[in-house]
Amino acid sequence: MRVTEINSMIKSVEYAGEIFVNLQELNELLKMDFKIEMEDCLITPYYIQDNRRMELYQYEFCCTNELEFQQYILKLTGKEKIEDVSKEIYILRRNCFSTCDEPNGLANFLKFIFENKNLKKEIKQVFGDYIPENLYAAIY
Repeated sequence: MRVTEINSMIKSVEYAGEIFVNLQELNELLKMDFKIEMEDCLITPYYIQDNRRMELYQYEFCCTNELEFQQYILKLTGKEKIEDVSKEIYILRRNCFSTCDEPNGLANFLKFIFENKNLKKEIKQVFGDYIPENLYAAIY
């Protein structure tokens, strides 16, 4: 199954005309060795609770075969040399990037999302709590 078709397999919600897939269910599916065919896409995470949503754009996952990571981060940041990219930005973007043929790119991204202390802190500041089941994503 292609990643852009996954909303037919797992819990999805419609919000403001967009379809959002549940990231916890996607993560569980991958743990069962379910094979997902990756293709060029962007996966933008959201936290949805009590009819409100928070776009977590800084954690957007880019999957592509057009660029390798070094080319991607230099293009994204506008820097000319990899040494000019801050360590924090490098680590964040590396965890949110994969080529389509990396076997665990999506699983590694989800692990990063669910274990990220800064993300949990941001969500708690806005919603008062953090519930992993409320992490969703739009896939483009």
